[in-house]
Amino acid sequence: MYKVFIVEDEHLIRDSLRKQILQLSEKYPIAFSGEAGDGEMALASILDLQPDIILTDIKMPFMDGLTFAKEARKLLPWTRIIFISGFDDFEYTKGAIQVQADEYLLKPFKNIELAHTIAKVVKLLDQQKQTVEPKANSDFLFSEMKKNHFLNGLFKGELPIASAIKEADSFQRSIIGKKFTVLLATNQFNSDFDDYAHFSEYLNFLFGEDDTLLFSSVSSRFIKFLIFDNRRDAVLEKSYQIAHALIHELEQDSQDDLAVAIGPIVDRLSEIPDSFEKSREMLGTYGYFRTEKIISYEDDMKEGELSPTHPFKMDLAKEISALTQENIEPFIQKLTQEQGNFERTRMIRFFILTELNGLVKKKQQTAAIAFPSQDSLTDLMAVSSDSKKYESLLQQMIQYLIEVNIHPSMSKYQSVIHHAIAFITNNYTDPDISLNMVADELSLSPAHFSTIFSQSMGKTFIEYLTDQRVNLAKNLLKETNQKLAEIAFEIGYNDPNYFSFLFKKKQGISPKEYRQTH
Repeated sequence: MYKVFIVEDEHLIRDSLRKQILQLSEKYPIAFSGEAGDGEMALASILDLQPDIILTDIKMPFMDGLTFAKEARKLLPWTRIIFISGFDDFEYTKGAIQVQADEYLLKPFKNIELAHTIAKVVKLLDQQKQTVEPKANSDFLFSEMKKNHFLNGLFKGELPIASAIKEADSFQRSIIGKKFTVLLATNQFNSDFDDYAHFSEYLNFLFGEDDTLLFSSVSSRFIKFLIFDNRRDAVLEKSYQIAHALIHELEQDSQDDLAVAIGPIVDRLSEIPDSFEKSREMLGTYGYFRTEKIISYEDDMKEGELSPTHPFKMDLAKEISALTQENIEPFIQKLTQEQGNFERTRMIRFFILTELNGLVKKKQQTAAIAFPSQDSLTDLMAVSSDSKKYESLLQQMIQYLIEVNIHPSMSKYQSVIHHAIAFITNNYTDPDISLNMVADELSLSPAHFSTIFSQSMGKTFIEYLTDQRVNLAKNLLKETNQKLAEIAFEIGYNDPNYFSFLFKKKQGISPKEYRQTH
């Protein structure tokens, strides 16, 4: 029995077609399986229903019949397609031929015409069944679509952990307690190339037996892999193996512009969306800043070289959270220094801005202060090419992130805290600075100021002041030959021994040991 699906936007015609199919089912081995009013709704249905015959109008809203048929061919290549049109137009006919329509009916048609068309298609399906068992092909494609749906849900963070584990088990894959990375491959420059589905069988031949990965090519955007293992080095090694295999094999299929991006290795299922986003962002740089076909977030570079995708080997969020007004400038200088040639420098700038932009977007969800985050990677690429624009945006982003570090519940005191921080920044080397002095500057009682400051900053006034002084001391210990007593006096401590005590308490080693190791 062959299942028939109808796609028609006109309600009366759809009703008529349904009735005719039900009548014809008494004569031919067909069964009405479902209907939709446009191509988008139809695509959402045919995966579950898996029809053998599709009758579709050509002229429809949202997604026309030609586009729908092209997508349906990717999902269900064995399905026979019958076009129905009110336009006796060569362009429509040519379009139908290009997507390999099996039959073409011109409105208005008689019942007998539909019957003859159905008879022809049933005969084609019978012949097809004799040579290739459609059920096996159907099962394979259905399995591929399930994997694609699973990976999409995992990459978007839409699957609960328990559901993800259970669904992975259905693919005979264990993802409990693993390290993960997301690998994406795409053809960046061939806009006409939007069909990866025909690689499915070959990819299954190459990787189908490997129980440390799941993949799908049933997509018009990416060939996607989830790679997992108990060890980070095993995940990275497998990622490179797959990347090289994809480049080698698919270039033989005339995919010269195929690029592969390997996202960061993460420790939790809940962090997989971050690996996916980083991988997707890296693909966006191919051809702009990158010429290598395999781009990895976790690149192991030669000793002394900077990673092209994580150039400073630092956690930017952590570094920025520890910043204060007086050490912003050295930090920005570090992020603006030239990195070899212009292309390499521009690429590194792009990755820094991309990561900072992500932090800004997250902060905007709770912060009272707005900031115009960049939604376009193209805009960030343009800024990365201009040194002045890059440094300006960098300063704005970092300043914003420092300001919104104030606890959201205390946002109404932001102007007070900013005033306090500015005053401390200008006076923390003064040995006489105190909570009372700052409170007086702000026209607040010491108790009131103390409460506002500690709840806003997550640390007491004394802790904050000590942090600023110790940070300055660290710079002086590394960059000068000053004696410890001189450094103590310069940062606001009259007692060198007390300075040494506080320094060791904060750093875990004495000032002398710090100088020797830095």
